[in-house]
Amino acid sequence: MFMISKEAMEKAMDIKQKLANPAEKGECLTDIEHMIEVKQSHLWRADVGSCAGGLCAIAGLIGIEIGILQDATEALKNGNDGKAASLLEEYISFLKEHYEVERPSY
Repeated sequence: MFMISKEAMEKAMDIKQKLANPAEKGECLTDIEHMIEVKQSHLWRADVGSCAGGLCAIAGLIGIEIGILQDATEALKNGNDGKAASLLEEYISFLKEHYEVERPSY
């Protein structure tokens, strides 16, 4: 199983919670777009490397993550906050299913 940082998981949950406040919608959109940029950077790094060490598998997972996040941004841009929240919940569930949250080693 692949690892994800605790901060990345918390960030997704924080964005979903902020969606309940209409005043924070713009910040949520910016946060999701930033997450997409980070994931695209990870995907680019996986694509540049070889398929050794499971990079091909992680590239597929990252591609799915990007798709869910892009759908969430489109929903927000179209004023469908409920759908965006649902997609973020789907994203969080996807992370929990396919990644293990890293734990401090102390």
